[in-house]
Amino acid sequence: MSVPPQIGPFKVKGLLGKGAMGEVYEGIDEKLGRRVAIKILGRKHRESEEFKTRFLREGRALAAMNHPNIVAVYFIGEHEDRPFLAMEFLDGEDIGGSLKKRGALHPGDAAEVIRQAAIGLAETQRVGVVHRDVKPSNLVVTSQGFVKVTDFGLAKALQEDLSITATGVFVGTPDYLAPEQAMGKEVDARADVYALGCSLYHMCSGHPPFRKGGQDDHYTAVVRRHLKSERPELKLEIKGFDEPLSDLCRRMMSRRPDVRPTFEELKTNLNEISRRMGGQVPPRHASVELRSVDDVKSAIGTKQPGDLPSDRPPRQTRTTMIAVGIGVTIGIALGVVLAVMSL
Repeated sequence: MSVPPQIGPFKVKGLLGKGAMGEVYEGIDEKLGRRVAIKILGRKHRESEEFKTRFLREGRALAAMNHPNIVAVYFIGEHEDRPFLAMEFLDGEDIGGSLKKRGALHPGDAAEVIRQAAIGLAETQRVGVVHRDVKPSNLVVTSQGFVKVTDFGLAKALQEDLSITATGVFVGTPDYLAPEQAMGKEVDARADVYALGCSLYHMCSGHPPFRKGGQDDHYTAVVRRHLKSERPELKLEIKGFDEPLSDLCRRMMSRRPDVRPTFEELKTNLNEISRRMGGQVPPRHASVELRSVDDVKSAIGTKQPGDLPSDRPPRQTRTTMIAVGIGVTIGIALGVVLAVMSL
């Protein structure tokens, strides 16, 4: 694929990456002497009005915000009948890449990363936008020590026409997918809280919450676990793990949206945890010492029934959830392309 010399008013320096939706180039605004990241819709999608609408929606969603924890959009334009966004060039590393290279984060640092992400997502909620694809690779740590929430390719304005996303077809990344989103239901900011909880678990343990590390880790199996499996607990998996942080993470991952904390609660609770644990950004990495099977059984035996709000929906709701989960499994082959819409 050849690199265009110019996109709109921006000189192109090189390709940064590409995905199902399009490409991202490094560019420069020569008038301002400013580096930008140029995200442009792929050529194969330029005849699709739906994809154009999705793409431009990201630009409008980001342009409506001006916040240090949200990637900024400087310009929206069109090149060769393809819409593009010129965004803030982030000089840093995404958390997903960091986890792959160096493993789990120090728990206090993970709390600080999630705290800053929650502050940014509180702003998206304020302007009526749900991100819907929060995950470690969409959290970038800049060289200045800020966490930036990026890639709003799946973002949905709460007030918009729902025709863009067909009823019953979910979008998102399965490792961090809220159950209501997997079932194709209406979602709000609480789905982003769930995804933040899954991301926090991944940062602290070194693996997503519903990955078992075997052949049974295919797409549909992971989605089923979000719908039906018991929430994992960091304090049961990792020796000496901070109990308040573990309990908060489990509450964030509740199947019941009404049990999950709000962004305001997250900001308050994570601020206290981060301060107590010396959380910092850029984050440090830590060795994770897993509990033995006997340790886990012993810890489970000491838990009290009232430790946390129930994660179980009413009986009728559970039956409905399982039935819908089966339908989702059947439809996943058709919906998978939507699940990777964002770069």
